Amino acid sequence: MDPHRRSRKLIATLCTLAVAIAVIVAIRAAVSHERSRAKKSSRTEARSAEGPSHKTVLVRGGTAVRFVSTDSDPAWFGASFDDAAWTAGKYPVEDRTASVLLTRATFELGEPGAVKNLFLSGRSRGAMAVWINGVEAYRSAEPTKLVDLSAVALPVLRRGKNVFAAEVRRPDASGALLLAPNLSMNRSAILTRGPYLQLGTPTGIVVRWRTELPIAGVVHYGTSGAELSQAASEAGPTAEHIVPISGLSPATPYYYAVEGGVPGAEPGSFVTAPAAGSDAPLRVWVLGDSGTAKDSAKKVRDAYEKVTAGRRTDLWLMLGDNAYPDGTDRQYQAAVFRMYPAMLSRATLWPAVGNHDAHSRSTGGSGVHGEVFTLPTRGEAGGAPSGTPNYYSFDWGNVHFISLDSCTDDRSPGGPMLTWLHADLAAARQEWLVAYFHHAPYAKGSQDSDHDHRMTDMRSTALPLLEGAGVDVVMGGHSHDYERSFLLDGHYGPSSSFTAAMKRDPGDGREDGSGVYSKPTRERQPHQGTVYIVDGSSAHTGSGPMNHPAMYTSQKSLGSVMLEFHGDRLDESFIDSDGAVKDHFTIVKGAVGK
Repeated sequence: MDPHRRSRKLIATLCTLAVAIAVIVAIRAAVSHERSRAKKSSRTEARSAEGPSHKTVLVRGGTAVRFVSTDSDPAWFGASFDDAAWTAGKYPVEDRTASVLLTRATFELGEPGAVKNLFLSGRSRGAMAVWINGVEAYRSAEPTKLVDLSAVALPVLRRGKNVFAAEVRRPDASGALLLAPNLSMNRSAILTRGPYLQLGTPTGIVVRWRTELPIAGVVHYGTSGAELSQAASEAGPTAEHIVPISGLSPATPYYYAVEGGVPGAEPGSFVTAPAAGSDAPLRVWVLGDSGTAKDSAKKVRDAYEKVTAGRRTDLWLMLGDNAYPDGTDRQYQAAVFRMYPAMLSRATLWPAVGNHDAHSRSTGGSGVHGEVFTLPTRGEAGGAPSGTPNYYSFDWGNVHFISLDSCTDDRSPGGPMLTWLHADLAAARQEWLVAYFHHAPYAKGSQDSDHDHRMTDMRSTALPLLEGAGVDVVMGGHSHDYERSFLLDGHYGPSSSFTAAMKRDPGDGREDGSGVYSKPTRERQPHQGTVYIVDGSSAHTGSGPMNHPAMYTSQKSLGSVMLEFHGDRLDESFIDSDGAVKDHFTIVKGAVGK
């Protein structure tokens, strides 16, 4: 064939192929666009079904603004002031050299009477003041949070153009001024945290939640999910809701809903604690060092939910370092309230404080830990009054739980915490005794109990009191692994001082192994043996020799602990992040043949 004809034929073939490819690409793009449009339409329809947006924003980042860094004209914030000579820009506005920054923006309203509320939020650096149509509506030297301007601003709103004027002034000689305001109207009191359950007793419970706007909180509740016929209310509006419910019946299922919750959602539910001394079965979930807010914590959570599917968890414990790295409110929101919303809504949480959580507290205070949790400081749940949320106790049926603060500066025998512990132990009458705190007394994982002074202090000062009262289980974290001891008594020194005689039972504590751990009588007696658990791997693991001589097993595994009480029997399981039971033991009160 003529080379020129062959070349022309090849070019024609390539052109045809290119056209075909272009058509295919166009078809795929059209299909993708249609799918995207359909999904967007579906989302829009879903939002429409839910009702209107919970707010309309009038001033925000990107809003056109005029600004100046001098305050020579005292009438600058007035509605009729001419700001044409000022610099034009958009919010946010920042100035690194000026001592004052004045800004003016406008927003349009069709019908002022349709505005039910007006709120200011956003970011600012410097003392801030705001005017609406020339009337001062806000002034503060503090960072701007959500502020209700309704009382002042609603009467001065106009049809058509309204003027929003705002200033910041330098509080000191350094730092940039910043204005990034957000003005919104008709906000609804949407739920931003919870609901979550606190302070569960046989006859009462505390329901907590947070709303974006202040409202007078109400909890509707009853023994039927179809009829929440009773209500408990707050006295006045607040965004941080703490509503006690009293007069409940022991060991009884209740259903509840809070105002500000998701419209149309199914009621939440809980079961009240059994009467004191009751042998009712009890299931407890225990997390340690879980506060990373990462996928590893989700895996541990989901594995526990998988293993216990269809079975109720009565209460759960956190062993400290619940919110990394500093225990701030924002970190608690991510690591606790967004991580465990389902469990928070149906089982009461009783947390211990860890060293990272304690970063948010001042000397002698309780920090965010004491603000976001309602704990039995006055002995409301059966224990002795402690006067602080940092350490406390409570009863659940026939189990007495004690949460200690291993981060406190005073862990001495004569200090307030151990003085309280002595009194609490003397008054406790439950068959089972469980103590928990952050700094595990024995560990050889990412933390070494021979070298951390808080771990050595708790071992030498708290353990003699606990073992003298017949404690059954002591749990801690801090070391990011799982370690579990033999049945022990009397080991209060470094690991080098451990002897075989300190093992009350040298076996594995397993019914399918060398036999369960037995404690001789149903009533608690001193120094009959304790099992120590390091449960510090509920979100991450660390390295270490893992060779403490007091430990029967030591594992570098993500996971959490489950405790199950059935009368005279306690069963423990360590559930890893895949849902496998990696360790278990049993304690039985009364003589058991090996």
